[in-house]
Amino acid sequence: MPEKIYNKVVVVDENDSEIGAEYMMDAINKGLIRRASRVFVFNKNGQILVQRRSEYVLKPLLLDQSAAGHVDEGETYYEAAVRELNEELGIKNVDLEEIVVSLRTTDFYNAVYRVIIENDEQINFDTEEVAEVIWFDVKDLDKEMLHKPENFNKSFIQMWGSLRDRLMMAV
Repeated sequence: MPEKIYNKVVVVDENDSEIGAEYMMDAINKGLIRRASRVFVFNKNGQILVQRRSEYVLKPLLLDQSAAGHVDEGETYYEAAVRELNEELGIKNVDLEEIVVSLRTTDFYNAVYRVIIENDEQINFDTEEVAEVIWFDVKDLDKEMLHKPENFNKSFIQMWGSLRDRLMMAV
């Protein structure tokens, strides 16, 4: 597989004010604070869609939130969320509900969105980015994270832990 070419991503200061853009791997290697958008997808039964990252991406084969990625140069948090949802899962033409914006984690300021989809037919995931998708009952996801945290992307555990109750409201 050829080496992936990454876009320039938004770099911010300690207050989430944009200070420039760097190629993603350069920004990571320099320890710069970046913006990320994260989307949690639920179905009408209240299950959450979890993706297993493909072997070709950073943090390969870990379980992760439904869709997520860096905010590219010139994008808003919302635009990045829409793009990632389409690129990773093939889901488009849905309204994303904003849960929180400018939530600070170690290397990121994050925007988190939620969407409830009508049916699984809306999902057509990209095998270059996603190995598989799994629907979890929330209680089963909680158990898996507790007993097998090594199977999960740490940022997913962190986001789920801090926003679980807000994400579950009215699902």
